[in-house]
Amino acid sequence: LSFAVFLEAVVSTQSTGDDEVTAVVDKLNNLGMGDEQQRQVIVLAGYIQKVSKGKAGYFDNFSELLIDEGKVHTFEYLQDLSPAHRIPSPGFSNSGKNFDIKEEPREFHHYSDHSKESTLKLLLNRKKMEFIVNRREERKGISFSSTTWQPKGVLVCQINEHKAAINHVKVSTKHSILASASEDGNVKIWNTKKFDSRNIVISSRQTYSRPGQPIKGLVFYDKGDRVAVVTREGSLHEVGVKELKVCAAQTLDIESGDVVVDMNTLGTGEQQNLVVSTSNGHIVCVDMRSGSFVFKLTNKPQHGPVSAMCTDRHEHWICLGTRYGWLTCWDLRFHLPILSWQHDKTAPVLCVSPSLGCGSNVNVGVQGYNEVGTWNMESGCKERSLCYGPTELSESEQSIAGVYSILSLSPDLTVTGGADNCVRLWNARHETTSSVLSGPRELLGRQVYRKSVIQDVEVIHAEEDVELSHSEIKGPVQPSPAHHHTITDFAFVKSTQPCLVSVDMGGMMKIWK
Repeated sequence: LSFAVFLEAVVSTQSTGDDEVTAVVDKLNNLGMGDEQQRQVIVLAGYIQKVSKGKAGYFDNFSELLIDEGKVHTFEYLQDLSPAHRIPSPGFSNSGKNFDIKEEPREFHHYSDHSKESTLKLLLNRKKMEFIVNRREERKGISFSSTTWQPKGVLVCQINEHKAAINHVKVSTKHSILASASEDGNVKIWNTKKFDSRNIVISSRQTYSRPGQPIKGLVFYDKGDRVAVVTREGSLHEVGVKELKVCAAQTLDIESGDVVVDMNTLGTGEQQNLVVSTSNGHIVCVDMRSGSFVFKLTNKPQHGPVSAMCTDRHEHWICLGTRYGWLTCWDLRFHLPILSWQHDKTAPVLCVSPSLGCGSNVNVGVQGYNEVGTWNMESGCKERSLCYGPTELSESEQSIAGVYSILSLSPDLTVTGGADNCVRLWNARHETTSSVLSGPRELLGRQVYRKSVIQDVEVIHAEEDVELSHSEIKGPVQPSPAHHHTITDFAFVKSTQPCLVSVDMGGMMKIWK
């Protein structure tokens, strides 16, 4: 029995459920399969199902599973058969997402017909297998947020408990608790189960207050039972979430006049550490169990004051952005700077965020430009640009323009917010489905998105639709649910229903679905 005929029977089967194995066997019987080969195929099917437990969720039916696992396990099994039934193993290559069968002189038994019809069938089988492999590769690494949900821009509720700008909003590991940190010195704890359209009034569950000390960093740790907060002057507090009592407090060893920029965590379980960046270019790592300092790194002073920081979700690197437009990637294993490069706009970096899909890419927003650039930290080159509005801005417009917050939902979906008070959803794969989720009414549904390649950079630009811009807005004018101040941070929450949380400099928190 030839491998090509076997694949043809599997791919052409359209049955579902348990009948699919029977349908494959019947198809092979019609193609001349003997009793001994039928026994081998049935045993092979059971073998593949056994080793593929827990993987069937990638595929829609047994045929896809059989093909996918078959390319790995079929010849492992067939090599154990008697020599009379042993089939030589063809070579396989999955580079570039292409599944290629390298033909050899003795590749198949009982398959000597090289007619056009047979060749065509083999090519069709290859194309079908390539489609299945490509679809599986596309699904790899895609999280719940991108495959089953993306925000539609429907406002669930808005909350205005903070009295000053909200700097950070973080969600716990189990997505049951949300915390917000503000310039008013307050950290508020929220129950995400109440983020439902049925709850008209939502209020914070608890408040931890440090009057007169703006909160610059906020992280959850210890399985979400504790939250660490750091003030602008470097006062670090570890607080229990349930009782909101200070478990530990210390002052970071930072220079006089230096201020905290951001904070994040490294490690999991009992080995979690805090990493704090300061404006003078220092990276301070603190052991959360003992309170001792693990290491201290210093960025080059000539690159300017640090203005943004992000850490790799795999904890391999830290990326710093400065007021002079420099970006530096630090290796956390060797505590050395890997690469430093300057943004092509040479403008102050407002935010840096890791890009999903590629572990060496970061999304960067700078002051004075309505653009998010995706940069490769291995080469220091820009790979993608998401931009909106006019390409040329006046000096007064540049003084207020900029993207302050970036959230990657998947390798293709990105949410951005900034000085234009708009929440934008970008789809890098299908750019025409990008949209303004929240903003002035004259922008909603009135922009077109075009993709182009400029100097090896993929550019997606949002432009005003000329035809729709001149049309009148019909119906009564409703109050806009959009933010009225610069958007500073986002959080994705998976609780009773998935939702997007956005916060701004006016102390407003909005929840979208």
